[in-house]
Amino acid sequence: MGGKILYATDLRRPSSKVLEGLSGFSDIGFKEIIFLCVIKDKPEDVTSEVFEQWKEILNGYGLKATIKIDSGNLSSGVLNTIHENQISFAVVHFDKKKRRILFGDSIVKKLIKEASVPVLIVDKDETGLKLISKGAFERVLFATDWSQASEKALQIILGFKQLINELDIVNVIHKKLTVRDLRRLMEKLRKTRNKCLKEGIDAEYHVYAGKTVDEIILAAQDYNSTSIVMGLSPGQSFKDIFTGKHSCSVVERTPVPALLVP
Repeated sequence: MGGKILYATDLRRPSSKVLEGLSGFSDIGFKEIIFLCVIKDKPEDVTSEVFEQWKEILNGYGLKATIKIDSGNLSSGVLNTIHENQISFAVVHFDKKKRRILFGDSIVKKLIKEASVPVLIVDKDETGLKLISKGAFERVLFATDWSQASEKALQIILGFKQLINELDIVNVIHKKLTVRDLRRLMEKLRKTRNKCLKEGIDAEYHVYAGKTVDEIILAAQDYNSTSIVMGLSPGQSFKDIFTGKHSCSVVERTPVPALLVP
């Protein structure tokens, strides 16, 4: 994949643990990262010491780091930076729960609607950061419906193959299938798995039944996933891709980092 990474946060003292999830990105072609800290009020009060330490960490990963501290809105800062700096992959790290309670806005909604590059959304709550050696993509849960958006997400996964130890391919059914439909479903799962195996990714497939968002979150728990990857068509909500559910539900509810691929 390669190109520039954007790491964006509105936390005054973010944990460096999230950066550990980017430790292998230089191995797949990324050479530069922009660290953006957007503080709504008094950005001059943010100490630069933390970010200088982060810069050293990133440089150690083989990523040339640039630090930018700005004021205003996080989602706008992310979208502007993506546009102005030819970003090809973004990580957005913020307190999802606090945002919903205090501000009533949804950074997730805006990013889903307008972002033109894959965006990994990470919550401040680090219970979902189950990093061991290869970072955020060590154990990937790929939620697919074989749409064009899902196929694009699969290509991103294949491009990250050096970072992946295990891949769980999940499809959620929400109605009773005929024997023919079930056979077609299993064939799609096998073909998707075989694509991954040919690229050297240890992959398995699973079928879940029930409410799509609930089942994706459950599957991530079942397989101890370090990230969830989902395709998202521009201008569409999750109800167009995963039947009957809102576009933000998985991302806002799961503590696991979630990558949305437009």
